[in-house]
Amino acid sequence: MENVLYIIGQVLGFVAVILGFVNYQVKTREQVLYVHIATTLVFAIHFLCLKEYATAVMQLVGTTRNIVFFNVGKKGSVSKGWAIFFALLMGTLGSVTMFALQDGQWYAIIVIVGLMINSYSMSFTNPNNVRKSILVSSPIVLTYDVIVHSIGGALYESIVIVSSIIGLIRYNKKPQKTEENKE
Repeated sequence: MENVLYIIGQVLGFVAVILGFVNYQVKTREQVLYVHIATTLVFAIHFLCLKEYATAVMQLVGTTRNIVFFNVGKKGSVSKGWAIFFALLMGTLGSVTMFALQDGQWYAIIVIVGLMINSYSMSFTNPNNVRKSILVSSPIVLTYDVIVHSIGGALYESIVIVSSIIGLIRYNKKPQKTEENKE
């Protein structure tokens, strides 16, 4: 039964990767958050099947965060207070779960830090700031994914890192001066 759960978990990791890819293809903020809600929920089940309970709990907090951000962000932006609240909630519940259900496995600290940074960065309104913060949080989470053999998680974080770099390069280009617009 344990092997079956592991295989189901790995399959769900790939489902989350597909959802993450879809997330980059949708047009509206609402669609992005809907897909991100589904992605974090699938990752929660993925990590539950891999017996990474602290990460599963934090993914559920992330799902809740995305729902709250969807509702409070309808006016344009999400306050830093919400971001700090969810980052601290992730850190607290992740730590408690790590010690209560995972015998204090040290490597859970890695994902706790990464997901806390990610949770805070979800409140940024400037897309380039989000991309820059991803270049901090995603390598941390990627390290954890490699340690726990989360193939889907590692693939997802790798894609996110590459996408963020591409986005930073694409959107940081300054317009070249031509004879017509030189001043």
